[in-house]
This record gives sequence, structure tokens and C-alpha cells, in this order.
Amino acid sequence: MQSRLLLIDGNSLFHRAYHALPPITDKSGEVANAVFGFSNMLIKATNEIKPTHVVCAFDTQAPTFRHIEFEKYKATRPAPPADLYPQLPKVKKVLDAFGIVYFEKEGYEADDLIATIASKAISRWPLAVSLRGQKTKGEERSAISVVILSGDRDCLQLVDGNVKVQMPSFTSASAKAMSDKKVSEGKPGWGVLVGAKEVREKYGLEPHQMVDYKSLVGDPSDNVPGISGIGPKTAAILLQKYRTLENLFAHIGETPEPLRSKLEAGRDVALAAKKLVELDRNVDIEFRVKSLEFRPDWNQVRREYEELGFKSIVAKLPGAEYTSEVGFDSSEVKTKKKQKVSPILPAGNREHKTESKNQLELI
Repeated sequence: MQSRLLLIDGNSLFHRAYHALPPITDKSGEVANAVFGFSNMLIKATNEIKPTHVVCAFDTQAPTFRHIEFEKYKATRPAPPADLYPQLPKVKKVLDAFGIVYFEKEGYEADDLIATIASKAISRWPLAVSLRGQKTKGEERSAISVVILSGDRDCLQLVDGNVKVQMPSFTSASAKAMSDKKVSEGKPGWGVLVGAKEVREKYGLEPHQMVDYKSLVGDPSDNVPGISGIGPKTAAILLQKYRTLENLFAHIGETPEPLRSKLEAGRDVALAAKKLVELDRNVDIEFRVKSLEFRPDWNQVRREYEELGFKSIVAKLPGAEYTSEVGFDSSEVKTKKKQKVSPILPAGNREHKTESKNQLELI
């Protein structure tokens, strides 16, 4: 049986939950919308992905190596709301209740930790074996698959045969539908699992080329500069032909004007941007595979949510009933029509089926 590792971008889910929900409060009267939303996404993800192992990663408040490389990195981002980060300790308590290990390391972002854990996990897991105990002939693949739960598109560079990314607002529609604007990318909600096929359909590139792609076009959300005048379409065409940023610049004389002048003027900018965009897969963190196993003590999980006063979440736990439609009041949620929940199953159980195999929603 192939193991399945769920890597959670804690900061991505934490921020997404906060901005998606009204300012509901917990039993103590403190704002806890991020805790509530994070919990719902966590439960939805573990229920539908059915991981055997789970780990979460967070940013720290300390500057990262990217801030040292580029002082203006993420400088344009607004300050977080005053009631956001006071909720983070409660999110970590929720993870503790589930028995989920989480990592954070000064100088690095959560994405770097995710990249490192994915790389180390795949290398440490045994290769897939046949029923006769022999390595699968012709394809030495890891006996683990990795699903990264994140809204950060930087994680797309990690996609390969063993790794997929669960992205918000990333649909399975064709690239043509995207270009024709028949699909809205800004709509909240979780989309399909993104593998190499989905990356090719949307960008026309291989996942590993996403680093060079973003180095060319830049990323306003992180204040990463690209080459002026180079948009997504041009960047994709160039990388389809030259494969890498370095090879593109080695053949810059082959490009026509005025494109050549733009590339020459922006060469140093793009190469510097690549250092910011590329995730570090060799962060100095250690873990034992066994410590990542997902085997929650549901009584402990239930006690944590009862302490928070999240009755609708308590009702979603195994053996309970829950409300499929929720409305918010000042304390938590109002109950409506009840229905039986598809329980969250412990690792190893593969009999459970869900109505929506790939879809993840906030509530």
C-alpha cells in the first residue's frame, strides 16, 4: 500500500481562513475565525485526501535569506490585521490535539520547509515493491505520494511524479478556457489536485520550469521584479524553446528586436529574481518518518474543540452528526438541518469514499 504524506502550508491556510470568514469568536470571547476556518480545511483535507502521514509548516517573524538578498522582498504587503496573529497559538494547539508535527525555522519560509520535507521524505521512503517483494521493473518510484495543501503557486515548482499540489481556484479546465476567461481564477474555493498535467495545460511548461517562468514575469504579491515588457505568454514561449533561463540568455542573440533589448536590460534582474523564487530543498531540519504518522486521538481532538466552543466542528468528528449548512452568530455557528457525516478515518483505512474525490471547500 502506498503511503500518502499531506504537507500543509500553515501560513497559507491560516491567512486564507481569516479573510474568508466573518469575525466569529470562541468560547472565551476572543476572535477565532482563522482557527475555525483552518480547522474546517484541515478536517476536510484529511477526510478527502486520507493521508497516512501529515506535517505542517509555518513562517516565522524573522527576516528570511530572501530579505537579505533583496531588501524590498514582500515590502509592499500590508501589515496583518491586529486580530490575526493572536490566533496562531490556538491553531498550533489544534495541530497538537491532532498529533500533527509542525515546523518553523528562522531565516526560511514555510515553502522552503515544505520543499525540504517533501524531498527528504521521498528519498527516505522505500521504493515501490511488487506483490512478490521485487522492485517495480522499469519504474523505480517512491512508495509514497505527497500532497501539498497550499494557496502559494511557488509550490508548483515541486510538482513531479510523486508530488501534487492542492491549489485554491485552480480548475481542471483547459488552457484555452483559461485564456478565453471562461474560468474565474479569483473565486474562493479549493480546486483539483494539480499535477504535471495540469501545470502543462495552464502554463505550457513543465513544473520545474516554473522557477524560470516566475523569474521572467515577476511576482507582484512578493514584490519580486521580473523583466519589464515580458508577460506570461512571451515567457512561456521563450521557455518552451530554450528550456531554462540560463540557456535563454546564452542564446539571446537569436531573439528578435525589441524582445532582445528587453532581455538584455533585464538579465540581471531575472537572474537575481531566480534566487528569490527558487525554494530551498536542503533546509537543516530533521524528522523521523514515524513521527509524521496521522493517528489522532479523537477524544483529545474533541476536548480541544469543546474548549474552543466550536460545536459544529465537534459534531463533525467520527461518530457524530453535523450540520451541512451553517450560519454565523457572535459566538460560533447556528445549526440547521442535520445529516450524517462521512467520518474522518485513521491512517490505513482505504474503504471510505467521498462524494467529491478532489474538491476541498472551506466549510
